[in-house]
Amino acid sequence: MNERVAYYAWRQPRLSRGWQPVQMIGRMRILAGRDGVVLPKTWLLLRLVFLWEHHRAPLPGYYAWLLHQIFDTDRTRHAA
Repeated sequence: MNERVAYYAWRQPRLSRGWQPVQMIGRMRILAGRDGVVLPKTWLLLRLVFLWEHHRAPLPGYYAWLLHQIFDTDRTRHAA
């Protein structure tokens, strides 16, 4: 059997920490709040996270910065 395994750059770090998407969004809200930025409602962020994690929508720059901060990753490692 020939299985294809896809690597989702932003899903793996979340799963490796055992976080649900809502937990990651909570951390995004904390960091954004420190910058004075108000993020969209949780239901919309849940949809966006799904789309980003499955490469169905591009990851905007500010959200990429938040995720790099949350997961403490190198910005050059993940493509936006």
